[in-house]
Amino acid sequence: MAHEVGGVILLFGGTTEGRKAAALLDRLAMPFIYSTKTRVETFTTTHGEFRHGSLDEASLSELVSSRDVRLVIDAAHPFAARLHRSVFEVCERLAVRLIRFDRASVTFPDFDGLHSVADFPEALGLLKRLDPAKLLALTGVQSVDPLRPWWERHEMLLRILPSPASMELVQREGFPEAKLLPMNPDGSDEALEALVREHSVDCLLTKESGESGFFSSKLRVAERCGIPVIVIRRPPAPAFDTVVFSVDELQKCLTEHAALKPLRTGYTTGACAAAATKAAMIALLDGAAPDSVTLTLPSGKVASFGIISYRAGNGRVRCGVRKFAGDDPDVTHGLLIVSEVSLVPDGEPGEVRFLQGEGVGRVTLPGLEIPPGEPAINPVPRRMIRECVAAELRQRGLRYAVDVTISAPGGEAVARKTMNARLGITGGISILGTSGEVVPYSIEAWLASIRQSIAVAAANGCTTLALTSGLRSERHLRALYPDLPELASIHYGNFIGRSLELAGQHGGFKRVIVGVMLAKATKLAQGQADLSSRVVPLDPRWLATLAVDLGYSDELANQLADLHLVRNVTDLISFTSDEPLYLAIASACHRACRQWLSDTPLSFVLFDMEGRSVISD
Repeated sequence: MAHEVGGVILLFGGTTEGRKAAALLDRLAMPFIYSTKTRVETFTTTHGEFRHGSLDEASLSELVSSRDVRLVIDAAHPFAARLHRSVFEVCERLAVRLIRFDRASVTFPDFDGLHSVADFPEALGLLKRLDPAKLLALTGVQSVDPLRPWWERHEMLLRILPSPASMELVQREGFPEAKLLPMNPDGSDEALEALVREHSVDCLLTKESGESGFFSSKLRVAERCGIPVIVIRRPPAPAFDTVVFSVDELQKCLTEHAALKPLRTGYTTGACAAAATKAAMIALLDGAAPDSVTLTLPSGKVASFGIISYRAGNGRVRCGVRKFAGDDPDVTHGLLIVSEVSLVPDGEPGEVRFLQGEGVGRVTLPGLEIPPGEPAINPVPRRMIRECVAAELRQRGLRYAVDVTISAPGGEAVARKTMNARLGITGGISILGTSGEVVPYSIEAWLASIRQSIAVAAANGCTTLALTSGLRSERHLRALYPDLPELASIHYGNFIGRSLELAGQHGGFKRVIVGVMLAKATKLAQGQADLSSRVVPLDPRWLATLAVDLGYSDELANQLADLHLVRNVTDLISFTSDEPLYLAIASACHRACRQWLSDTPLSFVLFDMEGRSVISD
């Protein structure tokens, strides 16, 4: 189940706790940045990205602000004292929620050979007094430099992880390769004791690293071998408000945080364009641009927009507004939306002409609300812009025609991530919006795009409509029907029921083809209109019941019931066009689709991961 916290989570790792936290965030579908001081071996992640490098308070503040971080998880090593302090100070200053994922402390046993010190200098002083013949340092690769005064003059072995980054660091520091013990410790007393005895070690040096650092094992081995162990105590930690010691505790904090923190709404490109136009008109008519402007949006909300760019010359003025999408994953978030205005003395007073600027698309196909040849500025944003122009002229008793050029630098690249090209909008993004507000994860916004795609397909002569959940099923479907135009292929996401209803409401299609992958098909076959895993979890037991009804063995049915991924059913039953189980699923899906589209001829195509198909007409 996905949990939205807004923005991205910044996770400081490089530890066992960091890996555990990353796995949890992946499982919860929470986007995160995995940050470490040095480059580490990456791991497979669906929702994470990696960064490395030291961060002081200034650079950390910049990272948090630029990436819209609203939750930080500090799972760094207990001895990363400077990092803990920086993270704490920055989160306090920027009012960002901070969770410390720590290692539980271990009670020190009572034996004579245990020596506790505050830091490396104190450890060096104690080593001089103990004067061991051979020290085994279990303090990690970062301790090479602090221990230099000892290993340059005395016998010392250093156990480190065998990662390329660790090996590179010790080589750079000049530590003798012959004294290195690169290995992945398994945490067993036996393995460490064997290492101690094999190398005739007579003293251990370790950090108070907690159980995930096998701290108790190190103390037990030292006592068993009768050798002293020097423990560097953890440095004092900041007064974290929230400290957890397990994945379960962390998950509870994350889910509570997601539930309690409301998602922020944003503003449409249309609202930003209108605000930029209002500022540009004020600057054109008064000679100075305002720092901000206020608009009453179509939704009724009064919104304030900061003006962050201004340029004037040759009777033209340009002002810009930075697009803010709130917590919606809007690809236009952060774009600069610019309006350039100029008076047209010989034009029709009151007329507003819309011109295409950099990064804004042009309509080339019929079926949209804007005719071909016009810049892709939708009706509501056009109305808002006209109202802004008229209001500023009216307040000053002026009557002019006005040219308005809306641009979005970088919009052409961003538009490649949208459906604009398929809708015949070339050269950039569309200036959109009906309410002026962006509601995070709005179903209505998704359905509006489906409705628009259906209208464009019909207006351009498509008589067959193909509905698929995404690109993979679309590729499979178009391989099966090579004459199907791209314009006729529409992604319904998870909303199969509403999409079929929209196709029926529009009318005019001679045939509708629905393509669904196997996992989602098991939900559709049960009559579900929304195939999202958040709404309807996969139910392998339904498959098992269907298999029994079709005469498959009880043993096979039990195997189906135990599947964790429905797509793995093909490992048990080969996917072929005449296999009874897949024929039954396809037939059930076809019947389910009929409840939302009853009059238009319909074909249903069931796909496996390789694109093999079972068709039900």
